Amino acid sequence: MEHNIVTERIVNWRKPSPPFVKLNSDGAVNNLSAGAGGIIRDNSGSILAAFAAPIHRPNAITAELLALNYRLKICKNRGFNNVWIEVDAMLLIQIINDTIPGNPQNFYLIREIKHCISSMNFFISHIYREANICADWLAKKGCSLSNYEELDIRMLNPVLKGMVNLDKAGMPYIRNE
Repeated sequence: MEHNIVTERIVNWRKPSPPFVKLNSDGAVNNLSAGAGGIIRDNSGSILAAFAAPIHRPNAITAELLALNYRLKICKNRGFNNVWIEVDAMLLIQIINDTIPGNPQNFYLIREIKHCISSMNFFISHIYREANICADWLAKKGCSLSNYEELDIRMLNPVLKGMVNLDKAGMPYIRNE
């Protein structure tokens, strides 16, 4: 008889060190739609900006790239030049770091992202989906929207606000592997 061994890992969202802001983004694809979401937070974990948007070219890596591109434009427009980019898609990191080539259909989108980050002091890292819960929630929200939506950070959905507060407090998430 075969036994599947499940190991658990504790993961968490970490606050950026000054002068960095942290940009978490995510893409979501389901059977009917696709969405992008992202959140920018300061070194205390407080939200500086958050968005959700529908995506009309639904495949996973395009959703991830669009989510990142939306967030980077907001960083640039708000003068955030020290940016810790954190995503839950290793493929996205490999494309940004030129470890692997991106899909030709995303050529211009990838070029736009690289142009945007070329003027920033940035680094990019991987985060497990369980600890990227706020961006994941926003991406799923994007699946149900008809237009891009910048969230009013003073009037957040109570579910998102609760997740942000858990992250700020350093609460761990359990990842089953």
